[in-house]
Amino acid sequence: MVSEGSWKDYGLSISSKQVSFIVFKNAAENAMYKICKNFKPSNKNLRYLITDTNGKILKNSYELKYLLSNTDWKKLQK
Repeated sequence: MVSEGSWKDYGLSISSKQVSFIVFKNAAENAMYKICKNFKPSNKNLRYLITDTNGKILKNSYELKYLLSNTDWKKLQK
């Protein structure tokens, strides 16, 4: 998505609980969504998440490859 030009900017956030890949439509705007890996999830399906800017879970999975391959990125665009 970065190479296609849909995502103009991105960032990484690392904490003791999770690692997040944060996607921005423009560098000057708020994040569109975050792709997160939780290190100690309460449920195995909450290991990998896609959340919006408010923290609402849009998609979740126990495997990153399933999360990324089964996501319709055009529907997530705002």
